[in-house]
Amino acid sequence: MKKSIWVTVCVVSLLASAAGAESAVDGRWVGVWRAEMNGQLTAGTLTLAADTGDLGGTVVLDTVRDKHGKPQEIAIDPHVLISPLTSGNTLSFHVKMKRLDGSIFAPEFLVTLTSPDKANMRCLNCGAGAPLVPFVRTSSIDGGGR
Repeated sequence: MKKSIWVTVCVVSLLASAAGAESAVDGRWVGVWRAEMNGQLTAGTLTLAADTGDLGGTVVLDTVRDKHGKPQEIAIDPHVLISPLTSGNTLSFHVKMKRLDGSIFAPEFLVTLTSPDKANMRCLNCGAGAPLVPFVRTSSIDGGGR
C-alpha cells in the first residue's frame, strides 16, 4: 500500500514538473506579420505561433513585380519555418525551396523587430541585391491585432 502511494506521488510530481517545464517563447513574435510594399500589405506573410511550446510557423513568399507603377503578385510560395531561433530583437530561420532546375535551395532569413508591431526581414544568402522587406503585425496572441 505504501509503495503504491509513493509511486503515485512520484508520477504526479513528474507530470507537474513536466507541465511547468514548457520552454519560454518570446510572445513579441507570436502573430501574423504581413510584408508591406509601397504602403500596401502584400509581398508575403509570416505566421508565428507557440502551440507546441516552441516558436514555429510558416512564411508565404509572394513574388511581386512592378507593373505600370503598381505591384502585381505573380507567384505565391508557402514554406514551413525550419529551425526558428530568437535572440533579443532578432528571429532567424531558413526554408527549403525547389528551384526551377529541381535543385534545393535553403534561404536563410533574419527578421529584426524595429517596434512592437514592425519588423524588417532580409534573406542572408540570396545575394547582394536581396531587399530589406518591412513587415507589420496584423494580429497578435492577445487578439489586439489590427
